Amino acid sequence: MEYNIKSIREDFKAKGVFYTDTALAERLKALVGSCHEVYDPTCGSGNLLAVFDDDVKKYGQELNPEQLQVCRERLKNFEGVSGDTLVSPAFMEHRFEAIVANPPFSVKWNPQPDERFMGAPCLPPPSKADYAFLLHILYLLADNGRAAVLNFPGVLYRGQREGSIRRWFVEKNVIERVECVPGGHFVDTSIATCIIVLNKAKSTTDIVMCDVEKGKERTVSIDEIRSNDYNLSVNSYIVEETPVKVVDLWELECKARAAAVKRIKAEIEFSIMVSRFEGWDVSPFLDELKDVIDSFR
Repeated sequence: MEYNIKSIREDFKAKGVFYTDTALAERLKALVGSCHEVYDPTCGSGNLLAVFDDDVKKYGQELNPEQLQVCRERLKNFEGVSGDTLVSPAFMEHRFEAIVANPPFSVKWNPQPDERFMGAPCLPPPSKADYAFLLHILYLLADNGRAAVLNFPGVLYRGQREGSIRRWFVEKNVIERVECVPGGHFVDTSIATCIIVLNKAKSTTDIVMCDVEKGKERTVSIDEIRSNDYNLSVNSYIVEETPVKVVDLWELECKARAAAVKRIKAEIEFSIMVSRFEGWDVSPFLDELKDVIDSFR
């Protein structure tokens, strides 16, 4: 079958694969911090690894051999392996101090238990491999390492098996930070994403929640997360505050009075006009109005 750029992109999009822009790659780099080596389990053409300096040793695995070849030609100090990361993982004996990843979002996979998944309460569902990639990353992360992983936001709140695994991640105290990222960072889609930062050497049990678009973040205790049924959606913890508008009651009253006077004046003018046209005496009406006003004095 003959492929062109459009058909390749459409194929990747159908498989949940999207190209990460440089700004988002730089964000992941900043979140993992300074390092001597970095690993990307689904490296594609190397967009995430390319932002690291040439003296940083780079490791990657990629399902598509053509993409991996681009990565080899593009990057210096790179070691790559072709293959399915979930089925035939490379570098299993290595523990990395820094991991960055943009795994395909919510793709199907064939769950097979191995050492990477043994500690979790269950295997991720066959219909969604997101947590399989997260478990793989956690397994290959060094005890003093940090990983920054792009995910579809559904991993933060979906239930059933994913909910059980998310609870396990929280109780294992390896989630350091969650950021929600607005759409517009991918060439192929405007989909919003989230970043999950993993750290096996956290100093507290808190998780930092960050809304990138609003420029707000909040440190949330594990007890609050437990009480929220382990939901990690950032907007559950960072609520947009609606500014309270101060109402000037005197100003409102003055406007209401002016409207009342204008309305009464118009009624009087209309009554006078009709009375003159019909030859009626308007004085009784005016006297009645005066009596009403005098009764309030």
